Amino acid sequence: MLAIIRARGGTMRNVGIKELKDQASAIVGAGEAVIIEKYGRPVGMYVPLEGGQGGDKGRVYQLAENVQRLMTELAAQSGLTPDALAEEIERLAAEDGQPVRQPA
Repeated sequence: MLAIIRARGGTMRNVGIKELKDQASAIVGAGEAVIIEKYGRPVGMYVPLEGGQGGDKGRVYQLAENVQRLMTELAAQSGLTPDALAEEIERLAAEDGQPVRQPA
């Protein structure tokens, strides 16, 4: 099942873990941002760096802004604060045995 949400004048789709695994090359090649779900719950996202203005540093800052905006949108849809949503994502990752990276 694909859920569609509004994201900066376009659409963003949700992909399940299996779909991501099976179609990772096509998803990355399409250059689209996607929300990654496990059992219908968001657990992460893929946001491509390509297409930004400026150098690599500028793209990374744009990515960070996009992630923050998307987290705010997802939090609003779920009735959580952005911090509570981030904690929920970390909790789900820990339940699945996935390491949660902390900033260096």
